[in-house]
Amino acid sequence: MKRTVLVTGATGTLGRDVVAVLEERGHAVRGLSRSKPGYTHADLLTGEGLADALDGVDVVVHAATDGRRDVAATTKLIEALDAAGKPQLVFVSIVGVDRIPLGYYKDKVTIERMVAAYGGTSLRASQFHELVLSLAKALTKLPLVGFYPAFDVRPVEVHDVAVRLAEIVEGELPAQPGDFSGPQRRSTRELWQAYLTHTGKRRLLVPIRLPGKIFRALRDGAGTGPGGGIGSWEEFLARKL
Repeated sequence: MKRTVLVTGATGTLGRDVVAVLEERGHAVRGLSRSKPGYTHADLLTGEGLADALDGVDVVVHAATDGRRDVAATTKLIEALDAAGKPQLVFVSIVGVDRIPLGYYKDKVTIERMVAAYGGTSLRASQFHELVLSLAKALTKLPLVGFYPAFDVRPVEVHDVAVRLAEIVEGELPAQPGDFSGPQRRSTRELWQAYLTHTGKRRLLVPIRLPGKIFRALRDGAGTGPGGGIGSWEEFLARKL
């Protein structure tokens, strides 16, 4: 069944792919932006324009984030959804938010609870390849590149997450679909070395050990997830660099 879908965060890394995938699958898609031309305009923080943006919408994929005011923005969105007749709500969260004690992650947990109370769905995805690439670029500016030996991750292709979200929109997955991550569990050493090999850079990789609850959770695999994605880190590097 083809549906009318509103995508918040439509100009972001994930949002752009979500819009494209849903359109390819024949859905009527509205990408939300505060002011960018060619998008449906509304402000999640004030609620201005949300009633019009939600008119006739069957599903909202909530991928908007600024890292600081996400709980407030989601509160406004859910208020508008209630007033619009309670369209389906799908929220994009992060693998390990309930185990890794970061402030941003704590907000994600709060939002997951809000979404559950509304009757919506949360999909936890692992870190995108784009984030890992930005870290690799920053770290390899130095002659020594630190890696945390016990810190494994499963970075995921953004397109794979967008497809997963489309499957949720289309009702092909359970109401609570579980975590979603990349196909390979990789150490940070492997990730940095693959980047260095691909770019032809020569750097010395140095093991470091960091204390604290955050790194303990990462060491215990809190950020890895069970897999499910297709695109690998090396395939991403070949396409992007």
